[in-house]
Amino acid sequence: MNSPTAQLRPTTPDDLDFVLPAEAAAHAAGYVRLWTRDRHLQTLADANEGHWIIEDATTRDRVGYVILLGLQDPDQCLLLKRIVITQTGQGYGREVLMQVLDKAFNEFAAHRVWLDVMEENHRARSLYRSLGFVEEGRLRESVKLGEQFASMWLMSMLRSEFLARS
Repeated sequence: MNSPTAQLRPTTPDDLDFVLPAEAAAHAAGYVRLWTRDRHLQTLADANEGHWIIEDATTRDRVGYVILLGLQDPDQCLLLKRIVITQTGQGYGREVLMQVLDKAFNEFAAHRVWLDVMEENHRARSLYRSLGFVEEGRLRESVKLGEQFASMWLMSMLRSEFLARS
């Protein structure tokens, strides 16, 4: 079975009616922190931050969104701040991550792309490793979830690693 084809397009303010509930569902699962509508709008207006809707290329249905920060970072280090897929298990995540890495390293001339991921998000960590991300370290109990603290993993990929895999 072929995985669906995904494509990225710039997020518009009208898309936030999709983004906010998608983010709330990911937050409820314990994977992302909530942003306000105003924070998303700031990202849309900031040349240093990228916000894209993920669409199914055939149906044009929105299936997620992705945020990259540091597009103009003088150290050429971009943060994959968020990737939210609303239709999981269908191959969108892998395909979109490959597109995001291509965009980061080729369009934005990144030297390094990094992210942090919840320790308990085994599916995402496995996907990131399979694409060539390296675990750099564990951020012990760095996120407060209710009355508990959760740990995260810091992961990254360098341009040279991306080029070697391409």
